[in-house]
Amino acid sequence: MTYLRFLPIILLVLYGTVPANPQPPALRIGYGVLSNVDLTDPAIRSLGAGVYNNWRTNSAPVTPDGIHFVQTVRVHQLLTCPLNSENAWNRDACPYAEPHSYQVKPSLTDIAAVARASPAALWLVGNEMDRRDWHLGGQDEMLPALYATAYHDIYTAIKAADPTAQVAIGGIIQATPLRLAWLDGVWESYAQQYGAEMPVDVWNVHNFVLREVFQSYGADIPPGFAADDARAVVYDSDWTHINLAIFDAQIRAFRAWMAARGQQEKPLIVSEYGVLYRHCALWRWTGTEFVCDQNFNDEQTVVAFMLATFDYFLSARDCTLGYVADGCRLVQQWFWFSLDHPADGFNRHARLYDSASGALTPAGIAFRDWVAAHRERLSLPIPTDDLPRIFLPWVGK
Repeated sequence: MTYLRFLPIILLVLYGTVPANPQPPALRIGYGVLSNVDLTDPAIRSLGAGVYNNWRTNSAPVTPDGIHFVQTVRVHQLLTCPLNSENAWNRDACPYAEPHSYQVKPSLTDIAAVARASPAALWLVGNEMDRRDWHLGGQDEMLPALYATAYHDIYTAIKAADPTAQVAIGGIIQATPLRLAWLDGVWESYAQQYGAEMPVDVWNVHNFVLREVFQSYGADIPPGFAADDARAVVYDSDWTHINLAIFDAQIRAFRAWMAARGQQEKPLIVSEYGVLYRHCALWRWTGTEFVCDQNFNDEQTVVAFMLATFDYFLSARDCTLGYVADGCRLVQQWFWFSLDHPADGFNRHARLYDSASGALTPAGIAFRDWVAAHRERLSLPIPTDDLPRIFLPWVGK
């Protein structure tokens, strides 16, 4: 007997009605959306994903076929020059404003309005706050102590408007020693500022494998840390970007960080990861020409990595670190990057949908087929504190 066979009966007992289509969405797997692509497009709907985000908030998101939308609040430490201006990346030319303060988009008032309009949503507070700005751009750069303040303010606004909301931290780029040290600063500063443990319903991390070199490509060095911090990870080869052993080690490192702080029995999501690099990682001289032996710009390489990570997320378990209520799984939900990034942006083979042609890419076809083959397990509910316990006997399958 499987969980899905009992779903209509369970829904009838809990809610008194059975939906016309009792098949639940594949809530374990999703993707990030970068453009204004039409999510009702049949090709996109055929992917079968159960969740998506677009790094913004929306009080009335498009949700075809029951797909869930994840709300994201954007934050940034205030600078002495405009964000994304010529020198905004340079902390010598453009230091943080004093006293330290932050901006939030949308405003706290608007966040509360969205929360009331979208009850029980998952909220991510920030995005890659541990990434320094780059020339004319950036993510949500913040010092750890100020992020703790911003998280407190935003969490409070969301919960006051919707006590059923689930709130997560913004994803740090990767669970390396340097990034976890940045997160230590957040955790400890929150307790110092508010005299209480930081309230987190869902933990969140990105799982890229990137070099940590000051003002260079990759993940850079987190704000508040020295450019020559000895904990920075610098790999001998960029091929580590798709190294599955490192991929697993980072997830376990984050789970270990959670467990050490009494957070093991919380869901962990990976809200962004994929293949960003598109260059050759290893050139070889044949005597007459250079040839590339390890090339990220290769369809098979990208698709193989994507499917291997899907298998990993669905099956990786460890009862010393994982979420015991979810069969000891290490990760409860993951988002591929991305549905629709431009062909001339990050690795073109990693996008699932080609906006120009309106068709799935080879990666998209592989995504669609994998989801279809694993839908039953992908549709298992993710336990939370407010989830009816009637669901739990089937969670461990």
